[in-house]
Amino acid sequence: MRVALNFASVGARRGGAEKYVSTLARSLAAAGHEVHIVAEHVDRSELPGDVRVHEVRPRKLPGLRWLHPYRFAAASARELERHKFDLVIGSAHVWRKDVCIPIHGCRRALLDNAPERFRSRSARALWRLGKLANPKQWVYRWIERRQFAQAGGPLMIVPSRRVAEEFRRWHDLESDMMAVVHLGVEFDRVAVDLGTRESFRRWCGLRPDDVAVLFAARNYAIKGLAPLLESFVGVARACPTARLLVCGSNRDASYRRQAARLGLHGRVQFLGFVKDLQECLAGADVVALPTFYDTCSLVVFEALGAGVPVVTTRANGAAELVSDGINGYLIDLPWSTNQLANRLQRLILDARLRQQMGQQARIRAPGLAIESSVRKTLATIGRLHRRRAA
Repeated sequence: MRVALNFASVGARRGGAEKYVSTLARSLAAAGHEVHIVAEHVDRSELPGDVRVHEVRPRKLPGLRWLHPYRFAAASARELERHKFDLVIGSAHVWRKDVCIPIHGCRRALLDNAPERFRSRSARALWRLGKLANPKQWVYRWIERRQFAQAGGPLMIVPSRRVAEEFRRWHDLESDMMAVVHLGVEFDRVAVDLGTRESFRRWCGLRPDDVAVLFAARNYAIKGLAPLLESFVGVARACPTARLLVCGSNRDASYRRQAARLGLHGRVQFLGFVKDLQECLAGADVVALPTFYDTCSLVVFEALGAGVPVVTTRANGAAELVSDGINGYLIDLPWSTNQLANRLQRLILDARLRQQMGQQARIRAPGLAIESSVRKTLATIGRLHRRRAA
């Protein structure tokens, strides 16, 4: 089958969702399909040679950056029309596709949840006003409405039940044209061996009895680093062996200043962008992701596969895979800092509890493999097509 993946960016360097697209491309190619990627930015080093890349890069127009999402979607549609594909899978930010996998979720839902990272009510109101006045957001909303405005729109394969509910709410989509298939990860790349663990911890300067809490994300603001740092003040006081490792982005200056203001010198390490997250997971004892919004965080999947207990929020679509108190902990809100600190302290102070939760995490992991996700995705596409025909 000739399959095209139409997403703006592809590759781990650009975020967890973009990492999933490259993983999906590799898995489809390994399953024997002819895979094409139509995108603006592609990390080719992550793709096998038989995956064909069609770069779509609309010329930047001075003063019209806000129009760029539309111009990319239109240019993608033209490129796809030049070729004959059996199946086109795209994001919610393009309109020429047979199947939509909205890895970034519903735009309206993101805009509803993102301002919660501001504690001040006035700051939240100003942020919302700014987005309402931003023409780039008008373009994104127009693209979403266009694809769902008429009968025969794309079949929807959403990464979590949370995202399914958001699309039903904001776009009045029928449930029988939508299915939930969780994203998947390549567990053969999750190398949690003693040698990797020891070398990573030496590189970080960790002592043998230190308990490493890992925060990994591209967007530190939306993924809740600020409340995590605030929570870690109490954790550091109660747990002398606790260390917080922050990785995923080099844009961390404001968070370094926050950590300094909170007196966390020597207790928090900023690692910047890391090429191989699996090395970080090998050296970590707990993963913390108090996100304000996430469709289905791949970091949670990777942590479960590595046997590392997770602490995350109910605003994370991947929370559906975390059984509270069994393979991790769920907190209500990122700013529930006392609750977050309490759950982290339990795990840091109790090595047996970490081990038990890690074992439960591994039990859940096989169903989260990319091979399983691809099989379910292709089977679901066939089922939805038959349902629509009937």
